[in-house]
Amino acid sequence: MELFLSTITHHNCPVAVREKLSFTQKQRQVMLRKIHRQESISEAVILQTCNRLEFYVYARKDFDCTGFLAELIGQFEPAAAKLWEKYSRKKTGLDVVRHLFEVAAGLDSQMVGENQILSQVKSAYTESVDCRMSKFVFHKLFHNAFRVGKAVRTDTNINCGAVSVGLAAVELAKRRIDIGQSTAMVIGAGENAELVARYLLKAGLRHLIVANRSKQKAKSLSLRLKAGQAIGLADVAGRLADVDLVISSTAAAGPILTYRAVKDGLGSRRKKLLMIDIAVPRDVEPEVGRVKCVELINIDDLNEQISSNKTKRRGEMAKARRIVAEFTGKFAAWYESLNAVPVILKLMQKNLELAHSEARRYAKDFGDGNGDKLRLFAESLTKKILHGPISFVKAKADEELSAEQLQGVDLINKMFLSQGRSDQ
Repeated sequence: MELFLSTITHHNCPVAVREKLSFTQKQRQVMLRKIHRQESISEAVILQTCNRLEFYVYARKDFDCTGFLAELIGQFEPAAAKLWEKYSRKKTGLDVVRHLFEVAAGLDSQMVGENQILSQVKSAYTESVDCRMSKFVFHKLFHNAFRVGKAVRTDTNINCGAVSVGLAAVELAKRRIDIGQSTAMVIGAGENAELVARYLLKAGLRHLIVANRSKQKAKSLSLRLKAGQAIGLADVAGRLADVDLVISSTAAAGPILTYRAVKDGLGSRRKKLLMIDIAVPRDVEPEVGRVKCVELINIDDLNEQISSNKTKRRGEMAKARRIVAEFTGKFAAWYESLNAVPVILKLMQKNLELAHSEARRYAKDFGDGNGDKLRLFAESLTKKILHGPISFVKAKADEELSAEQLQGVDLINKMFLSQGRSDQ
């Protein structure tokens, strides 16, 4: 079996492509169920954020994971399969472990050190568990990733300063407009949108409008913020003339602000309107940027602010990577210990040595000439006792160990073969 990763990220794939490779939670669950039916794949996790789509897979080494995933994506959107084949990158073995740990630590994020990615990794793992696609290996792998994420944020200052794309958007807006004299509209009522609204209010925003498909959710957010006016999406275009800044972050499957709606809503406006779209897929049609009074910025355009963030944290990244390397090494040692053949040999050797030692110890109590018989008896009894555990963890010819067998190997290591354990 082999750890396999197929991924697209903001590093090599623009938002115009990433939004075409964005799937709903329901679609990801269907994907996981389809993966569950593939006998060559034992475990899988799908991690999707605004900046990445990643398939973590534990599968047979001779299985074509790349082709399988491209075909799987093509079942949902044929055009997306070609994009996946063009932009996706793959990793195997410990490179997968190291990459996941860096993702959980925020080292691979667009905003280095951001906190939200850790909760997103946990959510992806939970989805997999719910679909019965995380078992023994991935339980260990992802819980280690959670520990890495916590350790890096606890033992370094990697998340000092700007810690989210939302804050980067607000910081950019502060350089373009006078927040304290402005009215801003935040579109969305989820976690990202709430963070944006809080950052704006902390920056001294004069007036806030919260827009969402569900007006009730917009009202709930306004109540939590103790500020802002709630409106539905149907009212957005009609309120654009009243605002100086729009920051949009929804989970909509397609644009919610079209060129026609924005142009009609702004009418004869001359004052500049700053629109920042941090959603993937994008909430604002790219053509909106052609409206004369609009300056449109998308998530990829925040790179200048993000580069400044990386510069501030460069010293902390070295510390964080040492933590990642330490955890990767420990996981590698554990993963290598799951090889059943040497474990069986060590288990048998250690217990036979113990049997011989005990036979020599008590040989004098059985009279002269019976030492060999006692040794053979101890050997036979030891082999019979070990027959059950060894049969359980031993794979048949041309078969891989199951999750339960791997867990058995791990327990044997911990109970009988751990270094420093006393033989009593």
